[in-house]
Amino acid sequence: MNVVQRSRQRLSNLAAREQRPAGWFRMAAAADGAPTRVDIYDEIGGGGWFNDGVSAIDFVQQLAGINGPIEVHINSPGGDVFDGLAIYNSLAQRSGDVTTVVDGLAASAASFIAMAGKTRIIAPGAMMMIHDAAGMCFGNASDMRELAELLDKVSDNIASIYADHDATSSGTDWRAAMKAETWYTANEAVAAGLAHRLAERPATAALAAAAKFDLSAFFNAPAMAAAVPGHGAYTGTHTHAHTAGGDQGNDATHEHEHSHDGDADHDHSHPSNRARAGRILGVESMPLADKALAVHHTATVDKPWDGPAAVKAMPADDAVLRYCHAWMSDEAAAATPAKGDDDADDKKSSYKFPHHQTEGGPANLAACRNGLARLSGADIPDGDRDGVKAHLQAHLDDASKGDGESTTDHAGPPSWLKNAAAHPAWLDLAEEAK
Repeated sequence: MNVVQRSRQRLSNLAAREQRPAGWFRMAAAADGAPTRVDIYDEIGGGGWFNDGVSAIDFVQQLAGINGPIEVHINSPGGDVFDGLAIYNSLAQRSGDVTTVVDGLAASAASFIAMAGKTRIIAPGAMMMIHDAAGMCFGNASDMRELAELLDKVSDNIASIYADHDATSSGTDWRAAMKAETWYTANEAVAAGLAHRLAERPATAALAAAAKFDLSAFFNAPAMAAAVPGHGAYTGTHTHAHTAGGDQGNDATHEHEHSHDGDADHDHSHPSNRARAGRILGVESMPLADKALAVHHTATVDKPWDGPAAVKAMPADDAVLRYCHAWMSDEAAAATPAKGDDDADDKKSSYKFPHHQTEGGPANLAACRNGLARLSGADIPDGDRDGVKAHLQAHLDDASKGDGESTTDHAGPPSWLKNAAAHPAWLDLAEEAK
């Protein structure tokens, strides 16, 4: 992605922020003696160019009303740098115990908020990212130089926060790491001094939520599948994503309830023959519902859609039907995928929300929009709806990131931000001048 495309993406992200609900943080009262839990689970800040929404002022005011220890859980791609600094300082200056826990992602401004903890913890599978401050300016060369000087000052200030809290005295050149936009796995964050230790267990729900953050404006964002967690020796039964192989299906990872007896071993069999659609192919595809088919990313096409005709033309083959639909029945999910066995997963009636015509073909955006529109009234279990929504929305999101194609219409911002194909003329001129 070149600088012009990245500028478009950042402008689109700013416009999308206007549509977010104000609840990007919450504070939950605790029982006597227990720390108050504070969640920062979205972009930081709510003000900006397009509205006067919730800002750090609200956070700081609520925080001032809390006495005793607090535990701040973070899952955020970042946000407004000055809101982030205000939040960091409000936490760092507290006299009581402050523990910060990175549950999924602490990127950009969220990463230095995490530094405010007297104890800093990161969950297995979570990630952190640090980078130089970024901003936009419309003006002449003098205006641009003034912004560049300000960004350097802000970045130097943030680098000093990482250095001051380096738990290992690693001697890292933090500003150089920021300029390189450095991403840290949980273990790397501990080794670099950004966190003191790993949490005992992964925060799987947070990891699934982190996989949905739009990180396209960053230069080096890794696939979140690289952050699939493991854990140390454990006794008991729990559920989380883990690596899989052998008779488990040789997929990258999957998630289900399983037990340990003082071990961390995930090399176990699955006598129930879980259907492959129930597995997680990386954190990005963590199932929001058992029978909602896993999110996948394909080419897209936006043209009229005739669902009945498309389904009629599909072969009665489970691999094709799984690819082309967003939901399958209990019976189909329980069936063992095998070519030509003509069981439940080969029946077209076992599937809903078709949006591809052929296996390997593009997603039809009209079909995705239609599916989302009728989702609430569809005859599927309520628990499956979020997964179907995530699957269909992922295709629409993929299209909105493409060259000049967008299917999202945000009300409120200027018209050139409503559609990625319509943008200020100076962006086109900049692209032509490359």
